[in-house]
Amino acid sequence: MHSPQKTQFTQVAIAFTLAAGLIAAIASPSTAGTFRVNPYLQRPSTDGMSFTWFTEQETAGTLTITGTDLNNPLIFTSVPNLQPELAYTTAEKNQNISGLTPGSWLLSDNNYKHTVDVRGLQAGTTYEYTVTQGSSVFNSNFKTAPSKDDWTSIRFMAMADSETEPAGRSTYREWQPGALADNSAMRPELSDSQWANTFGTAGSGGSQTLRYALTETEGYKHNLEIVNSRQPDFLVMPGDLVQGGGYQPGWDEFFRHNAGEFDSGLSRYPLLPALGNWENFGALNGGYGTDPDGRFGPKFGRDKYHVYFDAPDNGTPEHQDNYYRIDYGPITIITLDSSNGEPSDRRSNYGGEEQPPKISGRDYTGPGTDTQENYTREQYEAAGGTDLADFNPGSPQWNWAETQLEDARNQGQIIFVQFHHAPYSSGEHGQPMNHELSTGQGGTPMRQYQSMFEQYGVLAVLSGHSEMFERSFVDENGDGIGVYYYDVGVSGDGLRGEKRDGSSLSDPLLKYNSFSQWTADQNAGEFWQEMAGALQLVDGGKHYGHLEVNVERVGEGESGYAKITLSPVYSFPILDSNYNLVRTERRVYGDEITLLAGFDGQIVKPVPEHRSILGLLAWGFCTAAIKFAKSSKTKPVV
Repeated sequence: MHSPQKTQFTQVAIAFTLAAGLIAAIASPSTAGTFRVNPYLQRPSTDGMSFTWFTEQETAGTLTITGTDLNNPLIFTSVPNLQPELAYTTAEKNQNISGLTPGSWLLSDNNYKHTVDVRGLQAGTTYEYTVTQGSSVFNSNFKTAPSKDDWTSIRFMAMADSETEPAGRSTYREWQPGALADNSAMRPELSDSQWANTFGTAGSGGSQTLRYALTETEGYKHNLEIVNSRQPDFLVMPGDLVQGGGYQPGWDEFFRHNAGEFDSGLSRYPLLPALGNWENFGALNGGYGTDPDGRFGPKFGRDKYHVYFDAPDNGTPEHQDNYYRIDYGPITIITLDSSNGEPSDRRSNYGGEEQPPKISGRDYTGPGTDTQENYTREQYEAAGGTDLADFNPGSPQWNWAETQLEDARNQGQIIFVQFHHAPYSSGEHGQPMNHELSTGQGGTPMRQYQSMFEQYGVLAVLSGHSEMFERSFVDENGDGIGVYYYDVGVSGDGLRGEKRDGSSLSDPLLKYNSFSQWTADQNAGEFWQEMAGALQLVDGGKHYGHLEVNVERVGEGESGYAKITLSPVYSFPILDSNYNLVRTERRVYGDEITLLAGFDGQIVKPVPEHRSILGLLAWGFCTAAIKFAKSSKTKPVV
């Protein structure tokens, strides 16, 4: 069972001279045969990194670090700790998945966690490392964070809703129709078209739609290939990492992608995760309730999350890992837990006799207090849970967030915030609890933070949940400097479009999010064309992807500034005439945003004309912010 106080292992560094060549180049994940999960990185700082890996044997491992600034290698010995929460349940062992050999995705019940926290290194420095477990050796490298005043460029990625599970290997997701580009052919027909016959359709009647060309596993894998090829400094994942936090095969699949047999990007750059609604879900093991063995699904899911991820202290031991702060050079990432708001609320509290009425259409009467109706604090604590954190005003999490934001602003940081439930969404979960189209999991209660975010100059908020790609902009005081909100829930699961005012795909778009400025669904129109006898998607549309953020240092002193570019990237599948996958390409949607900030971290009012940039820079107005959004011509679907 996870304890609120993380176990700290005493590591002894032994320095001696190693034979040349012991530290090899980055190894293929296949060389780490005894690793259940390859070494992955967490808690980056200017002076170190945390290393975590899992084995199926209770055998100590050895971490060796070398670098040009080290006279001798640093050697640490790990202490293996059995994690009983990660053992398979009876339901998981008995599960059958269509298209897969029964049990082929299962590993051992033994999960031994190894953690080594290394500090005292040099800032902004690349080190090689080797982890040895018995006869197996894993080699990779890592880089410490630069200092706030000594950095050149930083790149990080943001993506949510990977929702991994073994069933994703054979699952083609529904692919709702969006806008069509000018001069595009029509989408393939739902019946008797080559596309429908090859990939199938989902739904029926007015909700029937085509399925996407890649399975969930293929989509996520190719998305990560692009991420890894760009060599990011770190990865931000605002929730829904797995298809059920209480579902162990989902976690196994996540690490196959990120620190295992499929790829091992997290062995080279650290992960900054956040809790999503799926991490609060037991899946086969109770769902949002209790399973036959007495496990309460939400607690079981969060317990597993706490085993895998170790965040910096936040001052409230009961809430360890739920919300935390990471400083990476001039950048601050504030992670919040949007899982539970109080007082609890639910859809059934509205529309009945002597109850407040339900609202409809684009009506909005307030954000509400709760992002989920699935369980309450009383249920959670009755099951033994102690870590549930309210996010509403006056809560420990709210007060912590304000303290951290104020400090980050005083330190001159460029501030980003991540949490799962998108406050401003045109998608499935965009309505408050009292709306007749609410899913009972709307993110609007997190809008309560907007004034705080704007006050302390948050550049962007990164979320997921509605499984779409969207950018919103909120500027409460009208000074032109507001907060960008991104839904980046397109890692490798759903590919939803904007929500409609009804149950049919022919119903008009609801357009509930009045702050929306761009969606892949409606602003990146699909362009279809007949090619070699097959109707092919040539460009545009909804695809798996991520947000790439680049921060570049330009100049020094009072004339210096930071250039911040936010690029919505998608992984575009190239198919042959038989619809076999040839390759995927990295493409960028036409909504790339560039901002300029002074070294105090403050973004200044956007320049209205892109051609004004060079003139402003020539005159030295280097702290002006620039917004340049390219929009392709599309035909909106209404």
